[in-house]
Amino acid sequence: MTPAEQQQVDSVLASGITLPAPDAHLLELMRISADEDSGLDEIAGVVALDPAITGAVFRVAASPVFGQIRPRRTILEAVVLLGKTKVLAVATSTALRLKVTDIDARALETIWSASHVVATQAWAAARRSGKRALADLAFLAGLLHEAGIALLLQKHPEHAQLCRGEANTIDALGTRLDALLNVSHADIGAMIARSWKLPPEVAEAIALHHSPPSTGQIAEKPMLLAGLLAAGRQLAGYLPAAEFAQWSPLLENELELDCDELLRAGEAQG
Repeated sequence: MTPAEQQQVDSVLASGITLPAPDAHLLELMRISADEDSGLDEIAGVVALDPAITGAVFRVAASPVFGQIRPRRTILEAVVLLGKTKVLAVATSTALRLKVTDIDARALETIWSASHVVATQAWAAARRSGKRALADLAFLAGLLHEAGIALLLQKHPEHAQLCRGEANTIDALGTRLDALLNVSHADIGAMIARSWKLPPEVAEAIALHHSPPSTGQIAEKPMLLAGLLAAGRQLAGYLPAAEFAQWSPLLENELELDCDELLRAGEAQG
């Protein structure tokens, strides 16, 4: 752990935030997913052991975003369609959602719904960008990028009313919570990703998703993923105009995305 990451940990722990631990099924799925010699049948076997994850995988596999043309009748068919990384993303998001339940239900629905929309839009943006290989990691980062808000509300439920609105207000609400509580929901989300042993570039992208690069800064993989999250947030109609302008050079020059097209799509959603 770098000194900066340790400082984040110390800050969050000092605030009284408790990081949830993954359960046994998810840990086994993570172990199998990390094994290059494992097969999709093994992943399907572990997914099938958890009804909540099974249902979530079927729902995501039915999404037209991923080219669904017919219903998947078995969990193996759904796993084959999605692949290792997207299945891990769905399983992790589902498991985390089940860990954070003791706060306002409407607030939680706002957070998870917004995260799902951003994940699918970030995946779609990556597929038409110059970095198509990052699509599945962008989906994973998108599903968890606002998880820090959920943990903040678990610790401070008195602020839940701030998140009981439309999903397109999620960026402003996260920023307001950070200011009220003097902590970063992006850092908390990154800590969850690290503690749950997700790819380090995904954790760093979550930490960076409100931190556009400065002029001339080299865009390494975490920043490119953060840029894809920005594209997803823009396509969903969630990204504030001022922040979109800060991400635009990266989106155009490094990811080869058409910012005018992204802007029109975001305005149509807003």
